[in-house]
Amino acid sequence: MCHYSRTFCILLAAVIGYTQPALPQSSDSGSRSGWDRGLDSAVSRARERTGGRVLSAETREVNGRLTYFVRILTKDGKVRNLRTDAATGESVTPQRRR
Repeated sequence: MCHYSRTFCILLAAVIGYTQPALPQSSDSGSRSGWDRGLDSAVSRARERTGGRVLSAETREVNGRLTYFVRILTKDGKVRNLRTDAATGESVTPQRRR
């Protein structure tokens, strides 16, 4: 009995691994899943601007617009949060909460 459940688990893992693509095949620039060339660009620009180390990077929707958020640890040990508009590539200043 134990042999059958082990074989089944191995077979199931192989089938799941085979049916899942390594990277999404969509080249849709508006897609929030998969590798995002725009985010990669925003990360590179942030690293060049600050000379720091990237702690995290993600794409979020803010007020209906895709925005790249990059968190950087600067050489002097401070954490900076940089935002870039995904459509224009321009820096975004965070709005104050009311």
